[in-house]
Amino acid sequence: MTGTLDLMQACGYRSRRDRVDRMCIVYDVYSESPAKASALAYTVREYLLEQLPGQSLKGILVLDAREEDAPSWHPDRQSLEPTYTGEVSVYLVADD
Repeated sequence: MTGTLDLMQACGYRSRRDRVDRMCIVYDVYSESPAKASALAYTVREYLLEQLPGQSLKGILVLDAREEDAPSWHPDRQSLEPTYTGEVSVYLVADD
C-alpha cells in the first residue's frame, strides 16, 4: 500500500508532578485514491490504538491511547489529493 503519512502534535497536558503526559496526535494520510487513503488511515489508527500501548520508547512507557476523532474524508484543498485525517490521544509516563 502506498501513501504519505503526516503526524502532528495537536494538544496535550502534563499532570501528577511532571510524571504523566497526554499527547494528541493528528494524522493526515494521502494516497492516489480515496480507497487507498482510507485503508492506510485505518492501518495507522489500528497501530496507534492497539499496538502502541504497552510499548517502552527511550525511557517512556505508553500507558494507553484513546481515539479523539476517527479517520474521516478530508481532501487537501490545494493539491486535491485524497486525504483522510484522524486524531488519537496517547498517555505517557516515565518508564522506571
